[in-house]
Amino acid sequence: MKNLSKNNISKIYIVKYCGGFFEGYYELTIFATDKKGRATKYASKFNKMLKKWKEHYKQYEEVKFDNFVWLKNEHIDNHFNRWSMLQDITRCYIEEVEIR
Repeated sequence: MKNLSKNNISKIYIVKYCGGFFEGYYELTIFATDKKGRATKYASKFNKMLKKWKEHYKQYEEVKFDNFVWLKNEHIDNHFNRWSMLQDITRCYIEEVEIR
């Protein structure tokens, strides 16, 4: 690992995404960089793609019991795994860490 203080790097940006609910909540680290622009660009692109894919999979959904959203029966075999994974992810974000 290079000596960060010699390169005048004062902050590291950790790109993460989170998901799950209550006891199943989790955070996953994707990568870390000293370039804020790279981290911001990645997080923005991740969130844009997440929104796009969630929107795409809405065509296979139906509302059941008091606003409970689930896949239509005819789409469970083909789309459940990906749909479930996308529903679980909340967002991508950046954590800023200062180097001392």
